[in-house]
Amino acid sequence: MCDPATAIMVVKGVTAVAGAAASVEKTNNKNQQYSDNVAASKDAYFLKTKQANLRVIQDQTQASQKLQDADLKAIQSQGTAIAAAGGAGVQGVNVDQLINDFERSEGVLADRTMQKLENIQAQNEITKLSYQSEAINRINSIQPVGYAEAMAGVIEPLGSFAIDSFGRSEARAEAQGVDPNG
Repeated sequence: MCDPATAIMVVKGVTAVAGAAASVEKTNNKNQQYSDNVAASKDAYFLKTKQANLRVIQDQTQASQKLQDADLKAIQSQGTAIAAAGGAGVQGVNVDQLINDFERSEGVLADRTMQKLENIQAQNEITKLSYQSEAINRINSIQPVGYAEAMAGVIEPLGSFAIDSFGRSEARAEAQGVDPNG
């Protein structure tokens, strides 16, 4: 049968090893959580920017269609005006001014449409920057466990056991009348 002091030291040793193993597992879990968070943050960022870019493409398509419709309407209006003026026997400066009015009206609409589209594109760039900032903040919300911190978690329970074990050895040696230092 072993003496109680030895049994206590064995239990403390097993407890120290279990504490070190638990620290390693905790570190691994925290670092996996960090890796998963980074991947999810990047995925969210890319999805959001892809959606924002798709909205801009849709706005560009809509603007292009609007410009084409305005161009077609202006051409139709010019044709109608020319036909009506010709049917009425009117020619000259008045007809030219009417045609120029249609062209100016189309130009104003085109300028406004392009300006709106430029504003949408500029807003999209700002929105994507905010998505990037959000992803960075999300990534930084969890930090991985560094090597030194991980080693401290392993060394502390083992070191405590070693110090306690050494202290008990010295006390036992002194109780038996033996010089522990040699």
